[in-house]
Amino acid sequence: MRSIFLYLLVIVGLFGQGQTVFSKVRECILVSAFKTSLHQMDSCIVKNYHKDSALYYKGLIYLKINNLKEAQINCGLLIKGYPNFLEAHFLSGSIYFSEKNYQKSIDEFNIVLTKHPNHVNALYNRSLAFGALSNYKKAIEDLNTCLSSKPMYSQAYCYRASCHESLGDHTKAIKDYETTINIDPKNFDAYIDLAYIYHKQKDNVKSCAIINDAIKSGSQVAEEIKETFCK
Repeated sequence: MRSIFLYLLVIVGLFGQGQTVFSKVRECILVSAFKTSLHQMDSCIVKNYHKDSALYYKGLIYLKINNLKEAQINCGLLIKGYPNFLEAHFLSGSIYFSEKNYQKSIDEFNIVLTKHPNHVNALYNRSLAFGALSNYKKAIEDLNTCLSSKPMYSQAYCYRASCHESLGDHTKAIKDYETTINIDPKNFDAYIDLAYIYHKQKDNVKSCAIINDAIKSGSQVAEEIKETFCK
């Protein structure tokens, strides 16, 4: 049972009044107020006010609501009009990933990483693309670099655990799942994936204990599948 999350963090250098506008948009995105955000971005574009950032956020919003066609249109306008706006390629890579065009996704993240080798978000998302192509070794390389810059990035540990598991290295997978849980006790996927490893190893005592820990931390899914691990 494995989940791959498209982890999008916005890193755009804004200041002054522009910072206030886009801070509000970020807040709207977090609470799924997408129509409000789109209206604000359209207003910025019409007024040519921080148009590059407005196009970026508009593409991001359409990506979040899974309107990939509109996301790609706005990203294309951004790249054409502002070729030096590096985050446009990060957005483009994320859109290609959502379209399951993983090689094109990697190509876009490569553009970002050529200029900023320690761009954490591009490294993480490129690792997802490598993993989707079953190139788990390359995915792990990206995650290692990612974690060297952001050592408390719990989701990177969780995905690296998944990659180790796919390569059959359960020892490293267990260690990374445990690290994930220590950093983020609410990462319920890590509990369940770890429990499955022990379950496959026929260590029902450990798998049951982990599921119970997940339940104590608030996982409803763990409660529903408890009987599989605690017999």
